[in-house]
Amino acid sequence: MVQKMDHPEWKHIHMSQIDLAFEKIGGLVEDFQSNESVYKSAGYSEAQARMDFIDKFWIALGWDVGHDQQTNPYEQEVKVEKGVTTGGTQRRADYAFYLAPNFHEVRFFVEAKKPAVDVESMESYFQLIRYGWNSETPLAVLTDFEQFHILDCRYRPDVETALSRAVAKYHYTDYTNRDKFAEIYWLFSREAVADGSIEKRAKELPKPRGKAVQRGLFPGGYQSIDESFLAELDEYRTSLARTFKNRNPNLDSETLTELAQRTLDRLVFLRFLEDKGIEEQRIVELFGEKGTVWEDFVAASRRLDGIYNGIVYKRHDILDDASFRIDNTAFADICKSFAHINSPYDFNAIPIHILGSIYERFLGKVIVATAKRAKVVEKPEVRKAGGVYYTPEYIVRYIVENTVGKLIEGKTPTQIAKMRFADISCGSGSFLLGIFDVLLKYHGQYYNDNPRRAKKGDCIKRDGKLYLSLSKKREILLNNIYGVDIDAQAVEVCQLSLYLKLLQEETEASTHQYLLDFEHTAQMKQLLPDLSKNIVCGNSLIGRDILDGQLFATDEERKLNPMDFDDAFPDIMKTGGFDAIVGNPPYIRIQTMRETNPIAVTYLTSHYAAAAKGNYDIYVVFAERGLQLLNNKGRLGVILPHKFFNAKYGWALREFIANGKHLSEVVHFGDQQVFDGATTYTCLMFLDKAGTPKCRFVKAHNLEDWRTRSKAEEGNIPATKVAATEWNFVIGRGVSLFDRLSEMPTKLGDVALIFVGLQTSADTVFLFKESQRAPGRLTRVYSKELSDLVEIESELLKPVIRSGCIGRYWANPTAVVLFPYERQNGKPVLIPEDRLKRDFPRTWDYFLSNRGLLSDREHGKFRSTGWYQLYPKNLDVWEQPKIMMPYMITQLAAYYDESNCYFVNVTTGGFGLTLQGQEYSPKYLTALLNSGLLDWFMKRVSTTFHGGYFAANKQFLVQLPIRQIDFSDPADKKYHDEMVAKVEAMLEAKKQLAKAKTDKDKTYYENKCSALDRQIDRLVYDLYDLTAEEIAIVEGTSVT
Repeated sequence: MVQKMDHPEWKHIHMSQIDLAFEKIGGLVEDFQSNESVYKSAGYSEAQARMDFIDKFWIALGWDVGHDQQTNPYEQEVKVEKGVTTGGTQRRADYAFYLAPNFHEVRFFVEAKKPAVDVESMESYFQLIRYGWNSETPLAVLTDFEQFHILDCRYRPDVETALSRAVAKYHYTDYTNRDKFAEIYWLFSREAVADGSIEKRAKELPKPRGKAVQRGLFPGGYQSIDESFLAELDEYRTSLARTFKNRNPNLDSETLTELAQRTLDRLVFLRFLEDKGIEEQRIVELFGEKGTVWEDFVAASRRLDGIYNGIVYKRHDILDDASFRIDNTAFADICKSFAHINSPYDFNAIPIHILGSIYERFLGKVIVATAKRAKVVEKPEVRKAGGVYYTPEYIVRYIVENTVGKLIEGKTPTQIAKMRFADISCGSGSFLLGIFDVLLKYHGQYYNDNPRRAKKGDCIKRDGKLYLSLSKKREILLNNIYGVDIDAQAVEVCQLSLYLKLLQEETEASTHQYLLDFEHTAQMKQLLPDLSKNIVCGNSLIGRDILDGQLFATDEERKLNPMDFDDAFPDIMKTGGFDAIVGNPPYIRIQTMRETNPIAVTYLTSHYAAAAKGNYDIYVVFAERGLQLLNNKGRLGVILPHKFFNAKYGWALREFIANGKHLSEVVHFGDQQVFDGATTYTCLMFLDKAGTPKCRFVKAHNLEDWRTRSKAEEGNIPATKVAATEWNFVIGRGVSLFDRLSEMPTKLGDVALIFVGLQTSADTVFLFKESQRAPGRLTRVYSKELSDLVEIESELLKPVIRSGCIGRYWANPTAVVLFPYERQNGKPVLIPEDRLKRDFPRTWDYFLSNRGLLSDREHGKFRSTGWYQLYPKNLDVWEQPKIMMPYMITQLAAYYDESNCYFVNVTTGGFGLTLQGQEYSPKYLTALLNSGLLDWFMKRVSTTFHGGYFAANKQFLVQLPIRQIDFSDPADKKYHDEMVAKVEAMLEAKKQLAKAKTDKDKTYYENKCSALDRQIDRLVYDLYDLTAEEIAIVEGTSVT
């Protein structure tokens, strides 16, 4: 069903632009109408229609179709796209539209036809949908100027359903209808596309109903290219693993993983060559015509190795051996599915970075072989991390442009040829692809600006423009790009990705010419260079010195995979190191590494400052290692969690960076989520080896605004303010206020004891969310551990306040905790077993039911000292008047408790506070902690979480600036007393609000609480001597 394109937003676009486009296209309509019979005749070609009408149509919408302004062939927003092959014929999608500066992410395609042909054909629709789906462009246009059809390309291509994918259809007479023309203009004009019109429209389109449909479990299903192809690769890998194991039972897990990977890489690369037109025949399709399917596959691999070189087709001692056995029927099924004629995939259209994202997730699994079987499982570290998350292309681009891009700026190709750029945890190669892309564009621009400086063989001239030759691109790849990964399969995929990028713009003609030019040059006679010295398998963090004096089992040594950079890259290290290192290092908690690779942990602890203390994450070690490997003018650019800015374990890395004044730029995403499907709080960090006097700090409050419009708050942080202590960078209007508050001499940690909640190590046993008084001295509770109701003596149950049930000046106990202690001399003492049996029989029976779990807590620590006890910390501080502060909050909150309530743990509760040696009332401190001022300060020192939450952790609470009271000063005492009185009034008002039943009463107490809150804030502003401008900063308003 065709939908109406109703978008009133077009009115917000500058009217003169619409009017001008409307007028120009109106002239085209008049021309077409007056000579319609000529233009619709069989003799009027598609090329003529494009020149006379279609080009001019898109020019009127603001696109530089003729490249009058964008002369660099590597940076043009409109270009004729790569070849599309359908039904065995080679052709091109006529227009691909991009937005600067991202010239390899197509925004939409336009397919042109001549007016004599009906655009609404199954083949034409399928062809365009297939191309759009493979390129992840949601919408595409099919037009002959007379007709203008907008197609939905979000669905997996299926020829049978292609004709149902039209979103809207227009006749050329509609172009003179202002409302209908505005629909087209709003969607496809350059300024509209730059404003996200296509993405917005795609979100408005309906999705298929039902989970099965959304997962793509039918032909033409709604499923992205990466999800679809990854699912198929997983199926193929499983099938290959089983057939290889069945016929070759001696193969172990690592060998099976390698063989399946290499087989799939060969098929993918072959399909790429087919769809590019570099290999003319449909090779995969014809497997089995000369010999068996497997024999033809191996023969093709041997032939292609002679032409292309590289790791993919290099002879494999097992795979290519005549004695290797395989089930030809199973392999034939894979090849049949993979062949172009049966496939929805067009490898000429799939962007290389999308293929990389697919492979990155693919590498998260390995084959595990038993004596008779083989299965595919997630790697342990991937399973614990919750999956593999590929770095988005726009993040890669920003990091590379701000490292490699800045370093090569203004340099000649000769100078750049001496530079070395690396990713030391390269994975499938996304960052190396980004480096290669930047280098290719820079060289292309340079030679077009300086054509006389191009040496013979560097460029090929086409359509009046200079394009880099294949030999020049090979040279750039070999000279400039280096990578390391601990996983051999990742190294293979990385090399494959770089080969695909190398051949991305090549054709059958250009590759044939290369082979003719270099057939007598030994090192260059094959199309692909040997990257074995550039992309290396090894451990970037662990050198071979780990083997000194130690004898490891072979499996352990292979797992460690130690590597010395001096051996792997001798020429680079002799000259000082790399010019730039970029990447997305692994995020693996040290606790996980202790389980999976304890030997590596011991080495890291003794070799890296960042790993010397605490429960660190391995990314901090990668940052330290990256900085070590740079030369004196080198630059590091990485995406990593910003948790180390404030975490204790980040101290050593912060100190390392601060001492050298290395921090040059930070892009801080706060709680914005960069990785799909993962909750990870990240930033981009750039370090200069030589040091820098200041750091550019960018705060991206809205990820989409930053990504598409570079819209963010930014400022400079002097290097003198970058220290080993927590990095609380504040920019903009609040800098001076934040600095003044930070410099106040008294902090919360100086005046209060801050303590955590009870720690049970078995909340499912001790904590009860549901309770009800039973007859006598019993309370009926629901035990999560037993999944049943039990009765406990009420005397041993204490009221608990849970997260979400506490706020400013109020709390609601919603749970109870079992506390098997009695007070002796004011201190809680564990009730002995005999007393517990006699006086609290129900509790004793309950404990017995859970004895195994309770005894095993903390690795059996409590077995000899009281198997049912709680962790012996902060047991005696809760039954007293105190301030209670929740942990995970959207605003700083404090409640003054006089009812002996407890917190259990921190993350599900919070912290308690009692004053230490202070004359003033704890209610005065409660007022400060609930003030807008300290909330403002806290949000600038705390860790942010998704949804506007932040952590009121002890390490942040202790930093809060506290205004001391001088009771000898009448004015100070008056402030104190007035604030205490208002807190008492607020506590009472909150109680009454909770009890209120009528709307009238609720409104009254809500208004009263709001008024008291404002009054307390004003008193705090006065106490802290805030100016009108500073108050406006805190309240997020402007001074009037």
